[in-house]
Amino acid sequence: MADQKEYPGIQRSALDCLKKDLQSMGITPPEGDSGTIEYQGVKLAIAYGSADEKLTIQILDKPAFLPESLVWQLLDGRIQKCAGA
Repeated sequence: MADQKEYPGIQRSALDCLKKDLQSMGITPPEGDSGTIEYQGVKLAIAYGSADEKLTIQILDKPAFLPESLVWQLLDGRIQKCAGA
């Protein structure tokens, strides 16, 4: 399982939706287009390129008992919901 994923075709509105979704879960997203998110031992690096509409997320740290697949499952679902896929 990769510790980094790229999500192509993410429009600004989908990124804004994702940020609001994370906030509703008690997670503080970065204010700009890049930064880190930390929540319950999981630390992610996020970078969004508006020119190519690509969101890149990297798992920087996580608890040993938490599989990467579970982190990606949560993120994939939230991103698909916001992107309308």
